[in-house]
Amino acid sequence: MSTNANGLLAAVDVGGTFIDVVLADPARRIMRIDKVLHRPGQQGRDIIDALTSLAATMERPLADLAAVVVGTTVVTNALLENRLGRTALVTTEGFRDVLEIARMTRASSYDLHKRRAPVVVPRERRVEVPERLDHDGNVLRPLDEAALARVVEALREEKPDAVAVCLLYSFVSPEHEKRVAESLAPLGVPLSLSSEVLPVFREYERATATALNAATMPIMAAFLEGLESLGADVGGRCFIMGSAGGSMTRSEARRFPIKCAMSGPAGGVVAARQLAELHELDLVLTLDVGGTSSDVAFLREGRIAITDERRIGGYPVAVASAEIETIGAGGGSIAHLDKAGLLKVGPQSAGASPGPVCYGRGGTEPTVTDAHLALNRLSPSGMLGGSFALDREAAIRAIEEKVAAPLGVSWQRAAHGILQVTTANMVRAVRTMSVERGQDPRRATLVAFGGAGPLHAIDVARALDIPQVLVPFYTGVFSAHGILSVDISYDTQRTWLHDLAAVAQEDLAAITGEMRSGLLARAEADGLDPARLHEDWSLDLRYRGQSYALTVALPGLDLAGLAAARRAFLAEHRARYGHASDTLAVELLNLRLRVSEPSAVNMGVEPGPAVSGGPLGARRVHFAEDDIAECPVYQRADLAEGWIGCGPLIVEQFDSVTVLGRGDTVEVLPGSRALLVTIRSQQGPEAALPEGESHEA
Repeated sequence: MSTNANGLLAAVDVGGTFIDVVLADPARRIMRIDKVLHRPGQQGRDIIDALTSLAATMERPLADLAAVVVGTTVVTNALLENRLGRTALVTTEGFRDVLEIARMTRASSYDLHKRRAPVVVPRERRVEVPERLDHDGNVLRPLDEAALARVVEALREEKPDAVAVCLLYSFVSPEHEKRVAESLAPLGVPLSLSSEVLPVFREYERATATALNAATMPIMAAFLEGLESLGADVGGRCFIMGSAGGSMTRSEARRFPIKCAMSGPAGGVVAARQLAELHELDLVLTLDVGGTSSDVAFLREGRIAITDERRIGGYPVAVASAEIETIGAGGGSIAHLDKAGLLKVGPQSAGASPGPVCYGRGGTEPTVTDAHLALNRLSPSGMLGGSFALDREAAIRAIEEKVAAPLGVSWQRAAHGILQVTTANMVRAVRTMSVERGQDPRRATLVAFGGAGPLHAIDVARALDIPQVLVPFYTGVFSAHGILSVDISYDTQRTWLHDLAAVAQEDLAAITGEMRSGLLARAEADGLDPARLHEDWSLDLRYRGQSYALTVALPGLDLAGLAAARRAFLAEHRARYGHASDTLAVELLNLRLRVSEPSAVNMGVEPGPAVSGGPLGARRVHFAEDDIAECPVYQRADLAEGWIGCGPLIVEQFDSVTVLGRGDTVEVLPGSRALLVTIRSQQGPEAALPEGESHEA
């Protein structure tokens, strides 16, 4: 995100429960943060109020705000909770049931009761139009205009919120889809074309992505309407964080909301990469725990993996995004008993309204936050600098009534059970991103952020024998901190199936030139200067006969670049699967292009105190039903670089809380003021200080 030298920059991460706000003065290296409750439809006004207040603390007017980038989990949460718009689908005659047939695989091989996610568009709203192209884009059957007119009238009667159009070979030639869109335009609803959303082969994934894009268009439109006042206050320099690690204009986000599915979490991964580079960490796992969901990513040698083979809420989301595993587990996740009487946590969330029971805003169902508060891991007056009081007694009553009494256990045991189930869900997500990808989590550092990340990360690390946890200084708003430094970007991809060794230079130049011109035209239409844009090319490669591909960088648009990409593919295949062949033929599946306006912003943290303060007090924390420890409570802002402590202890800050167990040690790292927590099970006996003691290094 570029701006003038003296302008203020803002980053906002809109979660299901809280809105995280960061305001930075890059010239003076000053940063201020805030968290406000997410009130749907009011987010623009609430963000402006928070930014105005933060600017006043810098003695700057809000008029000095040059640009703002907004990350959001609104699309992710809609997919997780299956809150999607009423959508219709227009497809080629004979392919009405592609969404239903899918890949003909069961959700689980051994769970007979496991069900797939609901079909995005039910059969009664899926309509066919006669037309057909061949695999080269030649017309085999012209588009039937009379049938198309009947389809339009049928959809007029259905009154959908949005319409998806996915014709069989539109990724080769989009002309028929464009004609369908022209006919549907009088309906006055958002249209999602597969030739724009995902112009690649595999009709199921393409149809699903297009349908999901359409189904989330009304949700994103409502979200963007809430930001209209914010955009007006910064002269339109308001951008939306995308899933692949860059930001996009509001018009792009309105057209392609599915490309924002991992919007907020992608900002956290960007910030984690910067922190890993600062402390020279090669292997990093990230755990971002918010109010509704938890997100896990894996960084190797400073690289953010990009994938189009991911699922959110059971739906395949085949657009390019940072490789992040998302589960419905967060501070607001509701604890409940299923029909068999087993304790479950999430994916339903109490959100900000009514919120957890302890918020006192009408919530009646116990949540993960209520369990933390009941066990004294959270302070009744510790949130947001003491400005957000919590009701511990109400949390205990809700846990007692809804969980403990039906199970016949104490409220303490029930609260621990809620946290144990939540931790187990997070452990599975971390295993998915590490062990299932051929990486040993015991060699990695777990970076914990989000408002609830430090409350869970140490337990997750202990369960997986991860040796250390890194808690950033701005941990509760870490995703927003990363969003500050992202580029404005545009991306596209195209299926181009070729034997890599047989690609001709002139053919490569033709297809890449076409892709480049189309993407640059979109950027110029949004007012970006083509001279400032940077290109990043990549390829999806696979061995001939494989079903799935790996994405690698294309360093040059020539045969030498293709040869380098092949070597990178072999190295990645060996790292991911443990083997690779130097002799088997490699196929080029898809070409990918990302153009971006690079950001010059890389915000650090403000210097800390020269001398560490002592504990502010103590709190009796329930670590287990029969294990209660008196924990000293420290204020994070008072801890100097080099300070060392040994658990059990608590470190509180404006936007989060870190809880150390017995024997865990913590150090404040120089340069970033991050907390480096060494997990007890990984230490030798000489590493531990007496419990609760601390000193400065």
